[in-house]
Amino acid sequence: MKLPGNERGVALVTSLLLTLIAMGIILMLMYSVTANIQVSAASKRYKNVVEAAYGGVSLSVNEFIPNLNSAIFGNYSSGVSELLTKYAASDKIQLEIPSLACLRDKLDNSTANWSPSCSKTVNPKDNPDMTFVLKSTLTGLHSNPGFKVYTKIVATPVKGNTDKADKPNLRKGENVIESAEVEGTGATIPTTYRLEVQAEQENNPREKANISVLYAY
Repeated sequence: MKLPGNERGVALVTSLLLTLIAMGIILMLMYSVTANIQVSAASKRYKNVVEAAYGGVSLSVNEFIPNLNSAIFGNYSSGVSELLTKYAASDKIQLEIPSLACLRDKLDNSTANWSPSCSKTVNPKDNPDMTFVLKSTLTGLHSNPGFKVYTKIVATPVKGNTDKADKPNLRKGENVIESAEVEGTGATIPTTYRLEVQAEQENNPREKANISVLYAY
């Protein structure tokens, strides 16, 4: 049977179109799988750095600030030295306190009474009060990069009257009265700090998380 001239090559064109459609579907599926993998990996990395930021907050408010506040009531330099000896060693978390004088001002004075040289910017990487590194302590595994944490007190809205010298019992306002507004009332008013904390991966600072904290001591 002889095919009309205008139908020559129809089968070839049809097969090519079907092949092109199939290739398009395959490419779309490959793109979807790749995109899902990238999103999943990014979500996992972000979750890790957020957890590091929360860990940095916990360490700052439960360990560093209480010890520093307690040292203010004794020998501040000695107390800081003890803290650095415990946490600044290379096998620990590499704690650094760039400016002891400014940190003491922030811990023991309301914002208005800070030294003019003390930074009040909200960026924790701009003259941080403390920096340290959080790394996995698991052995036998490949050593992953740690997370560097920047902690900065950006305001001390309220200078309270709690007994900072007694770390196990922080709510003993009747023992230390430093504010004329509360003197004689026996009311316990904690010192309030506003902290900005940023954690970022050591090898990739673009992976970072910021947390704002209102902390009553």
